[in-house]
Amino acid sequence: MYPLAFAKEGEEVIIKKINAGYGAIHKLSSMGLNVGSRIRVVRNQSGPIIVNARGCNIAIGRGLAMKILVDKG
Repeated sequence: MYPLAFAKEGEEVIIKKINAGYGAIHKLSSMGLNVGSRIRVVRNQSGPIIVNARGCNIAIGRGLAMKILVDKG
């Protein structure tokens, strides 16, 4: 497992664990990012990381992306 911030562009990953507080977990869950969700990294350069989940692009700040642990899917 590794943080989402380290995933490469175009890589498909599965969320394995979220090491954040209740508020952050609730916010991610409302966007469709739960443990077990399969996402694809669209952009991972400078600035926020853009992922595609269920056909929607979602921007995630780097600090929060470091708390989302993923594994190759």
